[in-house]
Amino acid sequence: MSIETIVHQQKKLFRTSSTKKLEFRVDKLQILRNLLSDNEAMLCEAVYTDFGKPYFEAYSAEIATVLHEIDFHLKNLKSWIKPESAGNSILTFPSKNYLRYQPFGTVLIIGAWNYPIHLIFHPLVGALSAGNTAVLKPSELAPATSALISELAGHYFSQDYLAVVEGGPETNQELLNQPFDKIFFTGSTRVGKIVMKAAAEQLIPVTLELGGKSPAIVHEDVDIEMAAKRIWWGKCMNAGQTCVAPDYAIVHEEVKDKFIRATKKALSQFYSDTPIFDEGYTQIVNRDHYERLLKLLRKCDLLHGGISNDDKRMIEPTLVDADSDDEIMQDEIFGPILPLLTYQNEDDMIEYISSRPSPLALYLFTNNADLEEKVIDRIPFGGGCINDTISHLANPHLAFGGVGNSGFGSYHGKHSFEEFSHKQSILKKPAWPDPDFRYPPYTETKFKWIKRLLK
Repeated sequence: MSIETIVHQQKKLFRTSSTKKLEFRVDKLQILRNLLSDNEAMLCEAVYTDFGKPYFEAYSAEIATVLHEIDFHLKNLKSWIKPESAGNSILTFPSKNYLRYQPFGTVLIIGAWNYPIHLIFHPLVGALSAGNTAVLKPSELAPATSALISELAGHYFSQDYLAVVEGGPETNQELLNQPFDKIFFTGSTRVGKIVMKAAAEQLIPVTLELGGKSPAIVHEDVDIEMAAKRIWWGKCMNAGQTCVAPDYAIVHEEVKDKFIRATKKALSQFYSDTPIFDEGYTQIVNRDHYERLLKLLRKCDLLHGGISNDDKRMIEPTLVDADSDDEIMQDEIFGPILPLLTYQNEDDMIEYISSRPSPLALYLFTNNADLEEKVIDRIPFGGGCINDTISHLANPHLAFGGVGNSGFGSYHGKHSFEEFSHKQSILKKPAWPDPDFRYPPYTETKFKWIKRLLK
């Protein structure tokens, strides 16, 4: 079936309004849950085939997170879809005012390779919960996972409701030429601009979940071993191939040496002496990304790590000394290399970070409430944690999304439901009373009444 035909059939189904019924939405969310639960082992194996992600990490980061999201929607959807009462105005009195959440229609969700299950199905939960039909485009850089997602979706859902389209850049372009009602994209800033440009041609609303150089700030007053352990936990997950991974650490000069020692201790607890052979460690997704990371690494001063394995496309967690103008500090690393910068003055550190493109995440390790407030107030970023990394993604009550170069729009929990919905405003007015002063002819007396009402 052609892409054009799929979109046409989904739009036809949507116009029947059947996807808007609560029972229909609940049923489809439960089917999606069954798809993931019934095929857990196959899905984890597919991700392992693509880039060696360990079963524990594949399940916890790819499947469990989506199951948790589905359960949250199933628990709350009935209350979310109810019309929301809105206040009145002296200019519209008497009237009843309310807001309704209406699905956009047929949506396109373009996933990313680094979490090929999570980044397709997590936003899909919001799309289905809101009452849309959906077309999914998994990443071609995770071919085994993409093929399995396509197979499973075809088994559990009809294409006029949920369809998966596989392919490379040409397929993406064909999809972007279709008259979707909403596009949700996760990926690089470069491709995000292409998606946004194509969507603008048809005035299609877009959510962009991108990335950036997310800093981990370590102040001198914090438990350094705790900070190092939590930073490296976030960095090592998926071998650093995570859009919200700590991209670099900026550490108070007084505790630089302590942080280096704490890094070595934390990594020795995480892995064997040779983590590049460890079954609990992930490969770099392909040869091009692997070579890119090695090229960066060759230009750095090593503080810890640096060993690579060409056969397995693995690079051990590596700490490097860095300056702000180094090549590794110019773009998102997306790998297990952590540059270490230092600061002495808080304002200089804040100025350095805030003068760069806004990151998707920021992590601050401190016990200083004043510094916490200053950093949050003065540095624009999508979201983040105080004294932790990445964990904010696990809370469905928190919106997840970027700002500026790291994207726009947000999802997770109710925010996903809202992101895939149009907030429709309704004013309902009774036949009586029907004051004459708002109708022509507009006399001086009516004008005085209007002025009086607005005082």
